[in-house]
Amino acid sequence: MTLTKLTDKSLITNEDLDFNHRLGLPVEVFCSKKGKTIAFGAIHDFDEQHIHIRGDEYCRSTFLFFGQPSLSSPC
Repeated sequence: MTLTKLTDKSLITNEDLDFNHRLGLPVEVFCSKKGKTIAFGAIHDFDEQHIHIRGDEYCRSTFLFFGQPSLSSPC
């Protein structure tokens, strides 16, 4: 994994997750303990604790999520 991916593709905020969910964009679920991607697909649903992808639930505090961050408005 590259530093660029961590800084440019990380999905952290609800706004980021909602952006990908609304557009049906695929999200990568990365397990840092295993050092590999464990899931890839569109977000079915999410809340403050979990993200549901392809019928499975992933804890937001345990896994890294990569996709397309939302477009922020200029300050």
